[in-house]
Amino acid sequence: PSTTGYTCNLNQTTYPCQTYVFFRATAPSYLDLASIGDLFNISRLMISEPSNISSPSAPLIPDQFLFVPISCACNSINDTIGSLSAANLTYTFIRGDTFYRVSTLNFQNLTTYQSVEVFNPDAVPTQIEIGQRIVFPIFCKCPNETQIRNGVNYLVSYVYQPLDNLSVIASRFGIQTQAITGANNDSIQPYDTIFIPVSRLPVLSQPEPAPVASGKTERTGVIIGLSIGLGICGILMVLLFVVLVYREVLSGRRGKERDEENHRLKMNRPGMGVKGIEANLMADVSGCLDKYRVFKIEELREATDDFSDSCLIQGSVYKGSIDGDNYA
Repeated sequence: PSTTGYTCNLNQTTYPCQTYVFFRATAPSYLDLASIGDLFNISRLMISEPSNISSPSAPLIPDQFLFVPISCACNSINDTIGSLSAANLTYTFIRGDTFYRVSTLNFQNLTTYQSVEVFNPDAVPTQIEIGQRIVFPIFCKCPNETQIRNGVNYLVSYVYQPLDNLSVIASRFGIQTQAITGANNDSIQPYDTIFIPVSRLPVLSQPEPAPVASGKTERTGVIIGLSIGLGICGILMVLLFVVLVYREVLSGRRGKERDEENHRLKMNRPGMGVKGIEANLMADVSGCLDKYRVFKIEELREATDDFSDSCLIQGSVYKGSIDGDNYA
């Protein structure tokens, strides 16, 4: 084939058609059906069913084989090139993308950068912006009327690998080697897209799903257990705090009530009315002061010579002698 793709006849009545490409899961970007489905603008289920994968959400392993459905059409390009057979997929550019990189890595050589340039005549390869949408023509073919009469329903697009062998490929698809050479040119080179004629898709042997569910379940159980344990500890701490606060409040209340009760009992004892309190107060004061004597006025006049100035100390205080003792 030329680098721009495979020519076709616009008058061929078998166009357009649904066919398939043989795709390999690759790390790191295409190890699940969701990412591959996004690349080809289809759902995961549309890949899992023809690929004999029971769970569309199951992870893939590197180099796992898949059948991806595409819609093949005969596209009129220009007078020089004519018409090319391809499934046109729209791809949105991200940082680091180029026509060559996306053609060889993302689409695994199912197209060429030269063909991308032909299908996007207004796009400048060196000036593609992030987020710009570019058409990538995936090489494909629809069986002609003769092939259909011979029981060929699909021409599966297959990228020939450097270590491939036609007999091994034929065995994988359940056909004869001559059937492959008859549908393709004799000079098949590595990374050429060739077409495998089949009446129905072979059942791909898929690996058992990786046993990640058990570990995931265990981790989930541990997380749930820790969450429950922490929750219970938190509740117990809150309850303990509430109990301590309640006991503190209750203790203070009881102490206050006890003091009030003691005060009431003291007040209710005999002689503990207002007069009793005053009498007790006087008794306490008298116990702290010096003892005193009460004299008659006549005794005071005699001791001070009738309050003579010679006995005056200061103000209304006099000195005198009664029964041999001096008093003021």
